[in-house]
This record gives sequence, structure tokens and C-alpha cells, in this order.
Amino acid sequence: MWKKIKDRLGASENANIVKAFINPLRAVKESNEELIIGCPSQQIVTLLEKQRLDQKILSLARELISPDIAVRFVVKKLVDMEGIQSSLPLPETTETAGDGKKGRSQKSTAISNEFTFNTFVAGPSNKDVYESALYVARHPGTNRNPLVIYGGTGLGKTHLLQAIGNFVGSKTRPFCYISTQKLINDFYKAMSGDGIQKFREGLLAYDFMLIDDIQFMKTPGIQEEFFRMFNEYHHAKKQIVITSDRYPGEIREIDSRLRSRFDGGVTIEIRPPELDTRIAIVHKKAELYEMKIDDEAVFFIAKNFKNNVRQIEGALKTLQISAEIVGRRDISKDFAADRLRDMIKVRTSISMDDIIKMTATVMGVKGADILSPERSKQVSLSRQIAMFLSKKYTGSTLVDIGRRFGGRDHSTVISSVSRIEKLFMDDINIKKIVEKLEREIEDMKY
Repeated sequence: MWKKIKDRLGASENANIVKAFINPLRAVKESNEELIIGCPSQQIVTLLEKQRLDQKILSLARELISPDIAVRFVVKKLVDMEGIQSSLPLPETTETAGDGKKGRSQKSTAISNEFTFNTFVAGPSNKDVYESALYVARHPGTNRNPLVIYGGTGLGKTHLLQAIGNFVGSKTRPFCYISTQKLINDFYKAMSGDGIQKFREGLLAYDFMLIDDIQFMKTPGIQEEFFRMFNEYHHAKKQIVITSDRYPGEIREIDSRLRSRFDGGVTIEIRPPELDTRIAIVHKKAELYEMKIDDEAVFFIAKNFKNNVRQIEGALKTLQISAEIVGRRDISKDFAADRLRDMIKVRTSISMDDIIKMTATVMGVKGADILSPERSKQVSLSRQIAMFLSKKYTGSTLVDIGRRFGGRDHSTVISSVSRIEKLFMDDINIKKIVEKLEREIEDMKY
């Protein structure tokens, strides 16, 4: 069914459009009632709609299959992803150790050659993380073992993890890069048979263990196994590097013994890049993607995509595909603004209720308690933080803020704001809490 539709599109559409939008698609489900099309990314779904190809596919499905058929597009990582990626611009190639890269150990796992220290743009928000990752690549098993990198999505944690792999792999040091989810799956497969010893021996054969997204390691069985492996790595002075989407101490499901082991090394946060670093990232990525883009367009992208690097990459890939379709070589600010307007979300307002709810969640208290007369230490601190953020982000007057927070006087609001400003400078834990909430608020605003 899908093949007939694809053939018709191939005959009627521009070759560049077929290459960019049609070739990556696969049929996930085919019946006379419904056709589900799998797309490798949300970017492709958005661009299909923008080019009205979704409507053309629907029309062809109703012509060739059934007049009543429904067509749905879903984001799905398909098994034959390598074949799909080869037909897309900017393929993220992976190379299994020893399959052509000179000098790499046969034992090392497959990673992307795109993620290296040379392609990572370091700035004030991530310089310490970058230098720590490079340090453990050069000096494994020393005073930064384990190295734990934490921070929000799309900021470069996986990039640095694989950069370590590419660096040490080039020096024939065997490494294992693995996601926590795959580690869990492999562990339970080994448990279901008689392969647990082979599972352990396989993991212990490496000099570097690079584990992505440790926050998913929530079940006791795999934690016990990982604790044993961790101790053996550490004793043998082999390097462990771990990433997480939050400070490991905040992951309550992780056993206290593991958290203690993490604390024995270096734990460092990677933060969203500031404007100057984002500008450098756009330049670097554009160079990597072989795109010609003027300085005004670079600034436009850096200014509008501020939450993480992945957003910048998505914007550049969208521009690259769009420019290829229309046969354009240079990308101007006007072209970028036109093609990215759907990706640049309209700023939304943040209410005091939003801030109260977010603060309560992070601080582990109830929103109602923040508004109540309760004066326990945790609730009082939560209330003061919420008042501070309300003043900063909502534009409300001190009187309005006091009124919303249980009818308190405006002088109470002033006192609360002043206290949090002081604690922000003096107390690293309060600083982390406030910055975490500020990032969540910024994410909500777009």
C-alpha cells in the first residue's frame, strides 16, 4: 500500500523533496481503515505539514486504497534507521570499533564520530564540564572518578560522553558507551537465562564505562549489579563517567550507597549556553553542516533558540532542507525568520499560581501550605522563593503578590525577596534550587 503511494509521489514531486521528506518515511501499520506512517523525527512531521505533503499522501491513500482510510503520522525510531539516515541531510553516522577507523580497539562500542571535543563549543556555562571531560579522557581513573555530568536535555551531556569515547578510542583504549535503559535491558535478558556471568565479564572488559541517563536506574536488581561493577572499576582505576538530567542526590530511587559512590568523585552541572556561546554554536554547526549563513541570521537563531543546543541543531537542519528545496545557497535573516516562524513559539505569560505549583513540587511541600499561615522552615523558605520568583517574572506589584500569598503585607514580600537575594549569593544549595526553578520558568515561556 505505502509503496504504491511512495511511487506516485516519486513520479510527481521534485527529486529534492522526495529525498528530504518521502524517503525517510516507513509504513508502521497498513490496513484498509488506517495507514500509520513512521517519521524519524518531529522535524520531518512538521515539514511534511508545511509542504502540505501530508494532505497529498492522504489524497493518494484514499485514491489507491480506500476512500474512507485515515492516515496518521507518528515519530518512530525505526529498526532500519541507518538506511533512513543515509537519505537525509546531515546523517549522524556511527562507526563500530575496528570497522575502518585506524587504531580503535575492537572491543569498543559504536558511537557517533560527530561528537568530539573539537566539535563541542565551550563557553562560561559549560567550560568546567568540558575541561573535566577532557581531563578524565587524558587521565583516567584519577581524582575525578567517577565524573558525573548533570543538566537539562539537549545541553551536550551525550556529546561530551561520546567525545570521551572518540578521544580514548583513537588511542586504542577500549570503552563502553551505553544508555541506562539498554544496560537494564541487557541485565534482565542475562538474568532470564544463564548469561549473567557473561554479562558481567563483558562490561568489565573495558577501560572506560560511559553511562548515559543514570536517572532511569530505579530498580534494586540493576542497582545492586551496577554497585558491584562500580566497585570493581574503581578498584582497578578504570574510569566511569555518568550523565543525569538532575543532580544525582535528587534521584530518590537510587540507593544511598550508589549516591555515596557518586559523591566520591566529581559532580558538575552543565547549564544552558548564554548568547555569545549560542552564537559560536550556530557558527560551528553551520560550518559542520556546510551551510552559508550570514551574521544577522546567526544572531537571529541564537537569540530565539536559547534553551538548549538541540533546538539550534533542529533550526539549522530545517533551514538546510528548506534552502535545498528552493535551490538557495545563502541563508539570510529574512529567510530564517520565514522558515523558522513555526518553531519559534510565542512567549506566554507566567502566573503566580504557576510559580507556586512549580516551587511546591521542587521543594517537596504542598502549594496550599505556601499560601497558608504555616511557618515551618521548609514551607517558609518555599514561600519566600515563590515570592522572589513572582516578583521577577510576573510583573505583579508587591501588594498583589502579598495578597495572593495569603493576604500578606507588601513589607513581607520585600523582606522575602531580600532574603532570597542574599541566600542566592551565600548558599550554594539555595542558588541551585532557584536556578532550577528559573530554568523551568524560562522553558514555560516559549
